[in-house]
Amino acid sequence: MNAATLSSPVQSPKFKKDHFGRALMIGAVIEALMIGGLIYSHLSQPVTVKPKPKIMAIHMIKPAPPKPKPLPPPPKPVVHPKPIPKPLPKPIPRPVPHPVAHHPLPPKPLLAKTPAPRAPVYTPPVTPLAPPSPPAPSPAARQSAMDTYAAMLRTRVQANAHVPDSVRMMHVGGTAVISFRLTPSGHLLSAQVAQSSGIGAINRAALKTVEDTRFPPFTKKMPKHPMTFDVSVHLSAHGS
Repeated sequence: MNAATLSSPVQSPKFKKDHFGRALMIGAVIEALMIGGLIYSHLSQPVTVKPKPKIMAIHMIKPAPPKPKPLPPPPKPVVHPKPIPKPLPKPIPRPVPHPVAHHPLPPKPLLAKTPAPRAPVYTPPVTPLAPPSPPAPSPAARQSAMDTYAAMLRTRVQANAHVPDSVRMMHVGGTAVISFRLTPSGHLLSAQVAQSSGIGAINRAALKTVEDTRFPPFTKKMPKHPMTFDVSVHLSAHGS
């Protein structure tokens, strides 16, 4: 037998099988310890439980009606103390009057009463009533009165016409229409030549004739305001 053979033991199959079983058991123990350590460390940690959110329910409560105030108690009747009657005073004895004889006086003479003076009574003066105004004339009566007055004016103006010497020397003639305005009293307000005769001397003579004529007032049936009249004045050298 050599040295190499003596120094190294012979590894039999049985030795190999025991060595593998030990290693397997050690590995299982180590794994079990590790699992146990993990479980212990997990159990040792505090468990945190999340609180559930609280649900708040709000209920609307109708307020109760206010209680009626109690009525105040009725006032106590006031009791007035009864007045103490005062003692009546004793009556004082009056002296008995003695009758006295009265003599009748003579009657007084009656005096006649003088009446009190009375205040003068004022009587207002009586104003005489104005006579009623006459009724207004009808339009036909007014127009008739105006036509009559106008005819009278033409006759009066023509009768007052005077032929001047200038017209006589010219041996001419003609008719001029003069328009003039009168007041109800017959006063002449204005006069002008409304239609010329073609000859200045005749126009001037006709206008002067109207200005020199006196006119009567209006009649009762004519209007009470100024009026305008037209008069034809004829002048000729052969006239008077």
